Amino acid sequence: MDITSVIISISLSIITIAIIICFVFLIKFIQDLRKLLKQITPIVDDANLISSSIARPVSSASDFLMGFKNGFKLFNSFSHGKKA
Repeated sequence: MDITSVIISISLSIITIAIIICFVFLIKFIQDLRKLLKQITPIVDDANLISSSIARPVSSASDFLMGFKNGFKLFNSFSHGKKA
């Protein structure tokens, strides 16, 4: 074998080993990511529950205040109608 074949064989072996190592780390990373997502899912669900339980009373209060405002507009229109 000449020197070029030896260098190509060594280079291919090193590249193959590097690719295998990268795939092993990638698989470990994906597994860790799956574990993390399983841990985060309940936290996101709780945050969604908390935000919806806060949004309902705020929305109700807003609807109440809008109704109150509309009632005052109606009252003002009646009071201005009598003066005219």
